[in-house]
Parts: sequence; C-alpha cells; structure tokens
Amino acid sequence: MSFWLLALSACGSSSSDDDEPGYVKLYNASPNSPDIFLTLDEDLDEDYDEELEQTYSGVGYSEALRDVEVPSRDYYVELAYQDEDSSLRTDLALIFESTLYVPPETIVMYVLSEDFPNPVITEFQIPVIDDDDDTNDDLFNLRFLNLHPDYASLDVYMSKSDETFNEAVLMGTHGYLALSDNNKLDEDQYTFYITEAGSSEILFESVEVSYPFSNQYILAIRPNFGADSTPFVIDNIGRTSNTEYQSSNAQSQFRLYNGIEVNDLMPSYRGSIEVSAAMPLFADETFQVLTSNLEAGEFTDFFITENGDYEFNVKSGGTSDYLLQNQLISLPANAQRTLFYYTSEESVDEDGDGDIDENGDGIIDQTEAIIQTLVVNNSNQTRLYDHEIKIINLVDDDEFSGVTFYFVQSDESIETASNRRTAGLATLQTLILRNNTYEVYAVANIDGREIILNSKLLTLDEDSREQFLIFEREPNSATGYEMRFVDQTP
Repeated sequence: MSFWLLALSACGSSSSDDDEPGYVKLYNASPNSPDIFLTLDEDLDEDYDEELEQTYSGVGYSEALRDVEVPSRDYYVELAYQDEDSSLRTDLALIFESTLYVPPETIVMYVLSEDFPNPVITEFQIPVIDDDDDTNDDLFNLRFLNLHPDYASLDVYMSKSDETFNEAVLMGTHGYLALSDNNKLDEDQYTFYITEAGSSEILFESVEVSYPFSNQYILAIRPNFGADSTPFVIDNIGRTSNTEYQSSNAQSQFRLYNGIEVNDLMPSYRGSIEVSAAMPLFADETFQVLTSNLEAGEFTDFFITENGDYEFNVKSGGTSDYLLQNQLISLPANAQRTLFYYTSEESVDEDGDGDIDENGDGIIDQTEAIIQTLVVNNSNQTRLYDHEIKIINLVDDDEFSGVTFYFVQSDESIETASNRRTAGLATLQTLILRNNTYEVYAVANIDGREIILNSKLLTLDEDSREQFLIFEREPNSATGYEMRFVDQTP
C-alpha cells in the first residue's frame, strides 16, 4: 500500500526541559478509511517490562485521538487498520511505519487525508502552550489547518457570534496541508467564514463555536460529504476532544418509509399513508403534502429542505383520518435522515386507574394501535474495507420481545458468530462489518425455543454502500417475517 508522508513543524515557544514529556496525536480526515490504529514501540527487538509498547484505540473518519503523554525519546511508530477479525497489533494491516523522536513539551500529530488506499499522511510538531497569562486573561490558542484537496488556498475570517461578516477579521490565508501559526484570542463565542483566497464570496459560514476555556485548539477544514452543497465542514480539535461544526444555513435531507401494518384496530388504514409537514416557527404555518400515497414497504425519494424543526401529520391514504398529528421532527443542518413509520399496540386504561383489566377476568379489555416514528441518521461515509449496518426492527409481536441478528461467516456457526445484535421494536442497533460474505439469521426466543424467523445472504465488498437491515412481517414468507437490506443512501 502506498502513501505520502509530509513532515511539518509549527513554530512557537515552549519549555525545552528534557525531563518534560511529549505527546502523540492522530486525526483521521480520510473519508473512506477504516478505523486507524496508532502504535508506539520503544524497541522492535526487545520486550522489557518498562518498555513502552502500546497500540491505541482505532480512530475513525473525522475523529481524533486524545493527546497521548509519553516520555520524550525515540520510538518506532506504526499506523495500521484491521482487515481480519483480530485487532492485535501483529494482525493489523500496516499503511505506515517509521522512527519518531518525540520532543519534550511538543505534540506530534499525524493527520490522514484524501482517499484510501493511498492516503496522504502528514506529521506536524506543535509546541505545547502552557501560559499562566492565558488563564488570567481569559485567552485561548487557535491554529488553522486546510485539509480540502480541491482548494489550494483559503482565507479564514472570524467574528464574534453576534457580529456579521462585515465585522469579521481575516485570520490568514491557508494553503493545502499547511498548519498556521498560533493565534491568541479572547474566550468567547465565534463565527467562522471561509472564502477562496482573495475573494469576498462566502463559501462557508459556521454555526456558533464556543471557546470557554484557556485551551489549545486546531480548526481543521475538510470536505463536506453531508446533505448540503456547501464544500466544507470544520472540526475543532482540542487536546482531549474533537467537535464537528456545520454551515449555519446548511440544508437538510430526509426521506420517509412506511412500515405501518394493516391492523383491525385502524379500520381506515388500507396500506398507504399521506404525509404532510410544516415549519412551526411561523404563525401561519402551512402544511405541504410530501406524499399522498406511500405504500407499505416503500420509501419516498429524498426531500431537501432548510434545517430546523417541523410538524408532521400522517393520514390514512385516500381519507381524512389522521393516524398521527403535529409530531415534532428536527432536521439538523447538513444531516440526512430517514423517518420510519411503524405500528405498536398498547393496552387501554379506560378510567385512568392504572388497571388495564377492568373486570378482573385476567384478560386485557382493550388495546389500541399507535403510529410511531423512528428517526435514523443515514451514514454519508463511503467506506472501502468495512461498512455500517443499522438494524431496524419494525415488528411488534406478543410472542417475542426482541430479535437477535447473527452475521455468520463461512468458518462460523450461529453459536460462534462474532457479529450479532439484538433489537427490540424500533430500538436501533448498529454494527460495522468488514468486507466478506455473511449468512444472516433473524432468531427469536418463542416459548423457550430459538426459532429462525428468516435468513439472507449478505455480501459486502469495496463497492457496497452503508446498509439498513429492515425486519418486518411478510405474510407470503414461510415464517411470516422477512428481513431485507437497503442502501442508507441510494
């Protein structure tokens, strides 16, 4: 596997006491990468008790490893990913190995950018800033890092959050893969603006970013793969945390899925629904019909709208009967969501006394069907070597409370399967599967016996998308149930 390595330093002042520790950090901005593991080893050939040999937790896309404190000395460093079941260092697939000297009071940060299988790996050495005056004067420290390969040079402006671009200050022009000098700023709430170098056309205006502590940060600018057309997303990388921020006016996308079963308790529902929505921010809210005849088991296309809070109404298709009314749905900036409508049955307490067996005969006197919504964030990643599976169980059944889904590889059985999840009604479960072929079984415990409700073959490869596993009733199935796999983002 090939890669680029750039070694860069960030200028600044710091202590040079050799007894002081240094720090190592990893930030993953490679959009189709698997989780990346960083290993430090003092000596490849020896294994003494006092020797540091440590593989740190995998770092996914847009994530950062918190600063790892280590003694200031020479190390061997490895970057690798998991391509087999084992996550042991010896079983990881290497993408980079080198020697590294960690200077005292310095953060050595590795940054992955661009696409696998040929990521760009950049090393930065950043002095630790520990100024007593920062705390006394309520100051924080900020650098900028341009990680967008389509923009060789960007201008970044900052204003207080209650100001506009007219009051913003140019913080510098930042070349691709270039880390800026440090800026010492007042603790406050800020808005960031990004333009092409020398231009006044705003390409990105951030939501409010708060800096309440005297800390040291890097603001990384990376490509946006979300629902909106804005080219950028920013990550505010601190010593121990990393927070993603979107464009303030980024649009949102959503689609609808009808998982509502025909039920005698809803006589007007015959298998299709009409869905309408309105923003409740305005006094004269007007509901717009999104779909007038969404059949059971079908998705709508994606709707694109401004981000914010909405009210949704659901009617039985072709009737004026509401199944669900004035439901609040939030659609965040740059997010892509799927709204799964489904049915659950609840016992009715007619007189409100907490007793659902009104006549004491041991039988629940009355039940009603309730239409509910499971709101799921779609993944916008395009992973190469592994893929996200989100499990959606839309079955409300008296015979079992949950279903266990086993993803069985060729050298496994159901009992030994290393990948499994149990999902109750509308309780979202997520797992990451490496590329392989899996026999997938849906199993429920019914009357003390494990019953296979359905099985399907799933093959994942480099061309696969992130998946929904949807589990529903299917009268034409031998068991009355079916699961199917659907791309989260077609």
